[in-house]
Amino acid sequence: MLKHSRTMVSLVAAGALLAVPAIGQATGNANKGKGKSKGHAKSCAKAHKAPFIVGGTLVSVTLDDPATPENTGTVTLMVKSANSHARKSGDIDDQNLAKKGVQVKGATLTIAASDAYTLKLNGYEGSDTPSIGDRVKVHGKTPLIKSRCAPAMSTADRYGVTDVRRVTISDRDADA
Repeated sequence: MLKHSRTMVSLVAAGALLAVPAIGQATGNANKGKGKSKGHAKSCAKAHKAPFIVGGTLVSVTLDDPATPENTGTVTLMVKSANSHARKSGDIDDQNLAKKGVQVKGATLTIAASDAYTLKLNGYEGSDTPSIGDRVKVHGKTPLIKSRCAPAMSTADRYGVTDVRRVTISDRDADA
């Protein structure tokens, strides 16, 4: 008797395992079209913010006056590297028109006082101040319209005005 009931339980369990995928497939089509897709019009409603990252060496700096409430500091750097969005945004001039793409190495970029950015100084001790040749890193966001949302626009036209959020200057020379 025990032998027959064990066989019967095994058959019922195997049948249940075979029925589970069939149930899953039957209800799978009921959820069709209810995913996370926003549709073309809704996803093109606003521009997303792309990262803007540029690195280089310091050419000149005017530090912010703490006595004034607005930012009065400017930073000028010679560009050594830039991410794809920074190269394509049009904020940095192409240095070699003969090569494909935007060649930014060697360009001069000035971060104006009108940008509301935070200036961070790394590695400066005592009365040491930023000097020519120190490492500069610029972080920001730039609005970008997706290419499928504006196929007739050029790449540079799809980028908006860059919002520089942080400029970091790192000491590279020996402290005096």
